[in-house]
Amino acid sequence: MSFPLPRDADFIKEVVGFWLDDVDDRIQINQLKDAEHSWRTANDLYLTLPPGTGDMELENRIFATRVKLDKRLDTTNANNL
Repeated sequence: MSFPLPRDADFIKEVVGFWLDDVDDRIQINQLKDAEHSWRTANDLYLTLPPGTGDMELENRIFATRVKLDKRLDTTNANNL
């Protein structure tokens, strides 16, 4: 990121959600490398949340998005053999 984000936990969670939306969009148009980058950004941002401000729903969404991305990458790699 080219600028520091505010340390407000709710704002960080909102930005993480936007990055996860970006992952879904990029998976749909088969931009898997960019989807991987977006997922890493979302995960890294989530991990910067101050202690005690986590969100189980958002964590579950991060995990589910990773599984979806991995399945797509595995399928794509299997087709390239």
